[in-house]
Amino acid sequence: MRILHTADWHLGKMFYGDYLTDEQEYVLKEQFLPLLKDEGIEAVVLSGDVYDRSLPPAAAVELFDEIATKVTAELHIPFLVISGNHDSASRLSFGSALLARQGLYIAGDLDKLTGPVILRDDAGPVAFVLLPYAEPADVRHFLSDETIHDHQKALEALCAFQSRGCDDMRAVCVSHVFASGGVSSDSERPLSIGGTDMIDSAVFDRFQYTALGHLHGPQQVGRPEVRYAGSLLKYSFSEATQKKGAVLVDLADNGQVSSRFISFTPRHDVRILKGSFHDIMEREDDRTGDYVLARIDDTEPVLDGMARLRKKYPNAMALEAPRRRISDHAGDRDFNIRGTTEEELFSSFAGAMRPEQPLSEKETDCLHQLWDALRKEEGGGIL
Repeated sequence: MRILHTADWHLGKMFYGDYLTDEQEYVLKEQFLPLLKDEGIEAVVLSGDVYDRSLPPAAAVELFDEIATKVTAELHIPFLVISGNHDSASRLSFGSALLARQGLYIAGDLDKLTGPVILRDDAGPVAFVLLPYAEPADVRHFLSDETIHDHQKALEALCAFQSRGCDDMRAVCVSHVFASGGVSSDSERPLSIGGTDMIDSAVFDRFQYTALGHLHGPQQVGRPEVRYAGSLLKYSFSEATQKKGAVLVDLADNGQVSSRFISFTPRHDVRILKGSFHDIMEREDDRTGDYVLARIDDTEPVLDGMARLRKKYPNAMALEAPRRRISDHAGDRDFNIRGTTEEELFSSFAGAMRPEQPLSEKETDCLHQLWDALRKEEGGGIL
């Protein structure tokens, strides 16, 4: 059976104040859907975080509805989805019993879990064990097991519940967890405080393949058959060097697994530009529409830097100057601002901005003329 493992779509995600729905739609329609046909995919798994928040915007819901319809109703491929920690389990799994008849299997609300989903290929049945993200307290209540107090115990108990009846089958697990040894990034919401959310990947040893979600960087944990597909797009600048895509999994008749990562190419990439501000502005770049963070090595302030940067990179999101020097007097606040003249305030500002180049005599004379003209215009004072 050929399976496509994807995860962490985060539909409705905002990046520095802008919705990424159009960017997500581009990848899903122009690359994800064609991939299903080109590679002969027989089942698709989405390992949680369908949406970026529990109450997603309407456009995000419409996009998921459109993609899910194309996968199941048009391509006739079973689509297995679990809720992640960003999703509302109850909202996502609404109508799940009805949708399952159309090939869309959604596991979210614990009360609606019904055990493994059994699909078939020429060699026989394949059990898909769907483990939606759930807090330990919710699993404890659902299973009436007072011994469940942490994520590890909750996952083990939920896995045993969902795996019942498939001991003699090839089995694929779909889960949304933070497996110990995984590498995180800035855009992932912590599952708990203090590392108590981490689980031992040994819980997945009985499965031929485990399709994980939550960590946004594609990676394997423990063994090659336990993998994170990573997120659909880059959702923070800490992910700028990561590849994004999906994992193509071939499950052989004898249970052997081979897999390979297939990259997606976004319409607008997320990049960090490095160098001096002048070099960044002067160098040739044929991808000026990307989302960029300029991390400049200038030691002197760059006046109006963001506005100038956005003339070349309209989607510039941030400008960082970690090596910028601060004047010895920049932090000095030991003066009475109400008793300080306009000229003195400006001279202090100029000294902070140009600590190595004091105002020249010509500049000072020009400023005196400007202040005199402003005072006359304002009737004696400008502050």
